[in-house]
Amino acid sequence: MSIPTDENRDLLTVVAVMRAKAGREEDLRAALEELIEPTRKEDGYHTYALHRGTEDPSLFIFYENWTSAEHLDAHLANQHLQDFLPKIPELIEGDLVINRVRRIA
Repeated sequence: MSIPTDENRDLLTVVAVMRAKAGREEDLRAALEELIEPTRKEDGYHTYALHRGTEDPSLFIFYENWTSAEHLDAHLANQHLQDFLPKIPELIEGDLVINRVRRIA
């Protein structure tokens, strides 16, 4: 199985990392899963995959691929993401860390 960056190294990859507050792991999971379907309909979407830590079930990571920074910015401005933002303080411990990277190898 290939990933989009196997064929197109110009894609913008995003790795978003967050940790659920103690006892809120399933709430965070549900809130994050609600973002998947509408995101997969967006222009510029290639990958939007949610992962959960195996040793640490409070760890959640989105692995994303976008055609461009402009497509990512449009995604971040969409209503389903804007509706999620107020939930962050009640569900996430610490910061939501968003890393924008490009594949080099």
